[in-house]
Amino acid sequence: MKEKGISQVLCDISILIVKIVLLAISSYFVYIGIRYSYFSATDYEQAAYQVKDSVWLHLCLFVGICLLSAILLNVWHVLIQIQGKKRTLWHDKEKLCKMILVLSCIVLAVVEYIYIADHPYYPSGDQLNTTAGAAYARAGNYLMFSKGGYIALYEQQKGLLFLYEILFTIFGDYCYDVAAKFHLLLSIVTLVSGYYFLKIVIKKVIYRILYCGLMITCIPCIIYLPYIYGDLPAICFTMVLFWALAAYGQRLQKRYIFLCAFAGAMALLMRMHTWVTLIAVGIGMILMALQKRKLRPILAALCMILAAEGAVKSLDIMYEIRSGYESNVGVPHILWIAMGLQETDGHPGVYNRYQQTVFEENQFDREISAQIGKEYIVARLAEMKANPAYCRYFFTTKVKLQWMEPLFEGLYATNTFDEEKEVPGWINSLYYGKFHDVVWKLSNYYQSIIYLSFLAFALLSFYTKDKMLRDCVIWIPLITIIGGFFFSMIWESQCRYVLPYYVYMIMYAAIGLGKISEFIWFYGLKLLSSIRSKM
Repeated sequence: MKEKGISQVLCDISILIVKIVLLAISSYFVYIGIRYSYFSATDYEQAAYQVKDSVWLHLCLFVGICLLSAILLNVWHVLIQIQGKKRTLWHDKEKLCKMILVLSCIVLAVVEYIYIADHPYYPSGDQLNTTAGAAYARAGNYLMFSKGGYIALYEQQKGLLFLYEILFTIFGDYCYDVAAKFHLLLSIVTLVSGYYFLKIVIKKVIYRILYCGLMITCIPCIIYLPYIYGDLPAICFTMVLFWALAAYGQRLQKRYIFLCAFAGAMALLMRMHTWVTLIAVGIGMILMALQKRKLRPILAALCMILAAEGAVKSLDIMYEIRSGYESNVGVPHILWIAMGLQETDGHPGVYNRYQQTVFEENQFDREISAQIGKEYIVARLAEMKANPAYCRYFFTTKVKLQWMEPLFEGLYATNTFDEEKEVPGWINSLYYGKFHDVVWKLSNYYQSIIYLSFLAFALLSFYTKDKMLRDCVIWIPLITIIGGFFFSMIWESQCRYVLPYYVYMIMYAAIGLGKISEFIWFYGLKLLSSIRSKM
């Protein structure tokens, strides 16, 4: 009995630490998020720059959304009372919630299809290089895999390259319009996966209804649809992973381990940053093992992580055989951390080609390049230690630069167009005209609602009596968000790198918003009954 008590205490202490860190992060996001934002100008040669926000406007809007949610909740209960004992759709909450999910999927699919149908986006940079590599590989040309070639330098692109090889084999080379439609399907899977994750971890339907509303109005995810890269696929597969983990935590059935392993492997192949999620899964499964007093969750986590790493290694071997060129010859990852500690044109951690320059100057020698990166990091940290004010400025600016641009630089990322296609008027207005500012402002208000609702969740998690919030599974995406926050401080500054964590946050923002709505409704009824009794 004593050992069981220790395991539960360790689990509770770990969850308490997660709550405290989340509260600190969410408080900071709200503190800076309602005061400042980063504006992405229509001149895409210009970097996003900081602008002041109206604190009271953001707070009033949030209060208004909470009141609206409380009113909708109240209307629901009134309709149930009016119907009395007669069974109607309003009484069957699960059936109504599923109908809202289906309607949300339809609305999202229609809006996204309209957006991508005439979008003239044509990839550039990494996106063009990776997809071109896929087309060349299909034709038997593996020059990009040779030492100093693009794929050899950035070996993490092999998973994405393989995906586009499959798409190009089925639909023809450079079928970018098909890839955008593929992203549309994945966005529906993302929505549904988050819905069923919430259904398992916290039962009340109001949270899932709010989640559906928040997800279909997430403008950055829509803007990134035509973006030919692994960001949206990785978000989708990690959301499937979270749902499968929740299902496994509920039943401990083996079939969910296979689904988790598949989703984790696919997400890692799409984006190397998925390691943040996989590490969070490992931590969460250790906590689950302590909570359930069983070794099985730890073994399951090992299976998932090994499957993901195995998928990457298998792809390396396959391309080694096909191309005749060695793997593990790319740019050392530590050079990205070194670049992430640099300031370029007043912007901390932004891409400046440092890692590739160092690698090229040292004749693609990984050991020498890695050593240079380590030495630079040590020297840079010593500089920051000697100047705490600058260190504080550097990292706070880096956080704001990535987390406070409400479109997550989606318009920056997708502003290269196919010269042979005519740009529709509304697309032109979105990127260069009045519609641009409207969309940015809407996304800015939306971002404040997400951060404030997420803070509400973080605060209420200390006081709620909901037993479901004690389950370790619900904390795995939250541990991922914590990992993503700290990872964004050391890696290359890039808004889209933090977009996945923002999407995961939406699930918990729905819970926070729902709990505030319930609070308003409950005490609103008490106030009304008190007024009536006095009359």
